[in-house]
Amino acid sequence: MRRALGFTVSALLLTSCLDSGTDPTATVFHNADIITMDGAYDPANAPEAFRVEEGRITAIGALDDLAAGAKKIDLKGAAVIPGVVDSHVHIRELGMDAIKVDLVGARTMEEIVARIRDQRPNVAPGEWIIGQGWDEGRFADYNGTGTYPDAGILSDAFPDNPVGLESLHGFGGMANEAAMEIAGIDATTPDPQGGTILRREDGSPTGVLLMLAQKLVFDQKPEPTQAQLEQAIVAGLSQLAAAGVTSVHEAGMEAEDVAAFRALADRGELPIRVFGLLNGNDKDLMADWFVSGPLNDPTDMLDIGGIKVFFDGSLGSRTAMMYEPYSDQPEARLARARITLDEIDKLAIQARDKGFQMAVHAIGDEANDCIVASYELRLAAQPYDHRWRIEHAQVVGGTFARRAADLGIIASMQPSHAMGDSPWAEARVGPERIRFAYAWRSFLRAGVPLIFNSDLPGEPWEPMETLHFATTRTTLQGTPAGGWYANEALGREASLRAMTLDGAHAAFQDDTLGSLALDKWADFVVLSDNPMTADDVRQIEVKATYVAGEKIKP
Repeated sequence: MRRALGFTVSALLLTSCLDSGTDPTATVFHNADIITMDGAYDPANAPEAFRVEEGRITAIGALDDLAAGAKKIDLKGAAVIPGVVDSHVHIRELGMDAIKVDLVGARTMEEIVARIRDQRPNVAPGEWIIGQGWDEGRFADYNGTGTYPDAGILSDAFPDNPVGLESLHGFGGMANEAAMEIAGIDATTPDPQGGTILRREDGSPTGVLLMLAQKLVFDQKPEPTQAQLEQAIVAGLSQLAAAGVTSVHEAGMEAEDVAAFRALADRGELPIRVFGLLNGNDKDLMADWFVSGPLNDPTDMLDIGGIKVFFDGSLGSRTAMMYEPYSDQPEARLARARITLDEIDKLAIQARDKGFQMAVHAIGDEANDCIVASYELRLAAQPYDHRWRIEHAQVVGGTFARRAADLGIIASMQPSHAMGDSPWAEARVGPERIRFAYAWRSFLRAGVPLIFNSDLPGEPWEPMETLHFATTRTTLQGTPAGGWYANEALGREASLRAMTLDGAHAAFQDDTLGSLALDKWADFVVLSDNPMTADDVRQIEVKATYVAGEKIKP
């Protein structure tokens, strides 16, 4: 399996797959800055062209050596990179968001109400209103109060409709009285395990539900049909293809998601590649898959081989598991896990024995230490090429990086989270713990394998935005000046590797994806400028996306 980054041009690549005959299906792409990610980046030795036959790259090198018998496509001086592997996404949510009220960027309850009225002006009495995108990090300190707002305004504004509003990152929900009545939530309802119902002084619920408490409401809303799920998946994957993503890791597939993805794959209707991570918190789902084992597709269009487990919550909602109280709210109850360590250990044993990859969501320092310890127990005694992951690894203790590096645990991280959290993250954890947060460069120095992804649809997710966040530690507006803890930023080469080849490696696909190399699938992106040298990667546009040598239609 290839782990190198950049360019390799050799006589072998020029001739090994060419013969004396011609192939009318062969295509040669040329006249571009070709960034292969298959060795160190060296523009002086960049290849002039690459040849594609039957969906795979069969030669890379000089145009004159590759062009015989092939159709030639002149890329007119554009740049080419391997297709981006977004290694942590929620495609279903991205596609379904089109039918939800968009609350991204809303700052007040009044603005939320106004958006609902604007986007759903003719909702029928009794019909559910579902919104998505209010920032639980921002609203956790509503107007400087240090706590969440009362959602009673939703009941006043929409008395005849149940309202359920999903947060930006999924760790909180808001509901009005109509929705809570359907869910059976009142002053006497106990907090569910792993969740919190926020209450007024008299004990009545405010309408804000944290962690698993929000399931009480959202489990009551109508579920989409499989046809709707399929439409949402295709819509989401098509959006990603337009932005230069050719492969995704779907994080937390439910049984109905699996059915929809498999139906689309069987019909050849997946526009880009999908590597599935099953919802490990669903015991029934995992019982079935531990019998059947992973799904390995020879075409790599749909592989299912991972288990995504939700362990703790989020820093913004103060539901991440921390050893010490939150610095900006020390009286707050310390967060609880969504699944026990004993249950995670049992999953890890079966994953190891059945050939599945573990990928556990851990945000707080205590949560990350717990997962590393669990992995150590399962892997140290039986080492193998596991490629187990920790999703987010956001705030960690001082020994985390060394222990993760020793076991080869992959840190799956989101540059957009660091920038989205930057206005309030240090207030949550204080000046000491923040030094061990969003620590990309520190992880690489310690030898921790690192992949970058978007966790869409919560934050800005397009690849050039991710590259900007990773390399500058600034927002899309360029703030703060000089970058937020800029010592943890990465260079463009390392960042792009974390978004392509290393992402493919994290799914055991680096022998077929992630770089432009001999015998790999011809998945690549044509860009308006070279991301290694452009003055501002935010200005780079995607001109075309190819999967297996075929251009994805907009």
